[in-house]
Amino acid sequence: MLESFIERCREAGLKITPQRVAVYEILLNSHNHPTVEEIYEEVKKRYPFVSLATVYRTVETLEQMGLAKKVCYWGSSARYDANTDDHHHLICVSCGAIRDIYMDKKIDIPQELEGFETAGYSVNVYGLCPQCREKAQPST
Repeated sequence: MLESFIERCREAGLKITPQRVAVYEILLNSHNHPTVEEIYEEVKKRYPFVSLATVYRTVETLEQMGLAKKVCYWGSSARYDANTDDHHHLICVSCGAIRDIYMDKKIDIPQELEGFETAGYSVNVYGLCPQCREKAQPST
């Protein structure tokens, strides 16, 4: 995956900086859909002088290149996902955990919908994760 990332950067005329590689690597290896701030905290451990603005720009660039997707939902900062396959998300309304899910049924979204030219879709399913459900259960 990192090799294809480096190749895509070269094709786009982007420098292959250690910080840029670190941002992508952290996002790629994270399954919790981190915020930019969480990615920044991890990159900072390797490169203490990296700026938050650099991480923001890098994540935006990854999104523009199709190497990351933004996962947004109410009441939370944007989170990011390096899994760019078509998939959906389970979101815990208590702790904010996000999990990828794949559904067999496809939703037929027209190319144009109420004046919008559609580019894709993602379904967010809200509920309580197993850990939060367990915490919510009354003790007997």
